[in-house]
Amino acid sequence: MSASQPGAGMQAFLQTVMEMEERVLVGQRTKLLAVAARMADTVQAGKRILLFGSGHSHLLAEEAFFRAGGLAAATPIFAPALMLHEDVHFSGKLERMPGVAESLLERYRPLAGEMLFVFSNSGVNHVPVALALDAKKRGLFVVSVSSLEYAALAPLSALGLRLDQAADLAIDNGGLPGDAAMPLDDSPWRAGPTSTILGALIWNGLVLECLAALQARGCSSESLPVFASYNMRGADEHNQALLAEWRKVNPHL
Repeated sequence: MSASQPGAGMQAFLQTVMEMEERVLVGQRTKLLAVAARMADTVQAGKRILLFGSGHSHLLAEEAFFRAGGLAAATPIFAPALMLHEDVHFSGKLERMPGVAESLLERYRPLAGEMLFVFSNSGVNHVPVALALDAKKRGLFVVSVSSLEYAALAPLSALGLRLDQAADLAIDNGGLPGDAAMPLDDSPWRAGPTSTILGALIWNGLVLECLAALQARGCSSESLPVFASYNMRGADEHNQALLAEWRKVNPHL
């Protein structure tokens, strides 16, 4: 990428991301369809799809939650201290500490038969891995989303496992080690992180396949458990009906 060519950085990033998106979705098609079918099973049973991420990965739990076009079953596991807006340095330390994940999951009173998505780009920090392991013990089906190439190089926590090894099913977000994908002239570092873009693509692609599966099973278009934008006509009544049903199990609704 050359600074002497205006627009070259954007074009190179666009091309890189498009190629990564193709590899992620096409290369894992069978696995992704299996996850979407499991999501449809979970929604039909009236159970939650929990989502967790720390650091920037928490953005993907928020992406799924109460979103226009998003599943009503999506339930984020929120822990402000593991996000970035309170103290970035403490957050980084906390996601590497033992004993955090189990108490965090317990707050949500998880039930066997529910699902848990764990987003962690490096796939090695203690809290995401421990959360996946604890959820599996409780009978949840755990899906991990991480960069398998990054996780293969990053140092493991005391658990001695990568997130993909702790999950029931692992999805590769296709990212490079360190997340940033684009080289910079005369610099050892890169810019252009891809984990949020690819994570959002994976999740929303799964939502679409889940809804298609529900329709194929006889769910009418009017009763699909997907939120609508409140700026659309009829959305308020539709959303209120969903809230009345799903707030019984989702503490954030």
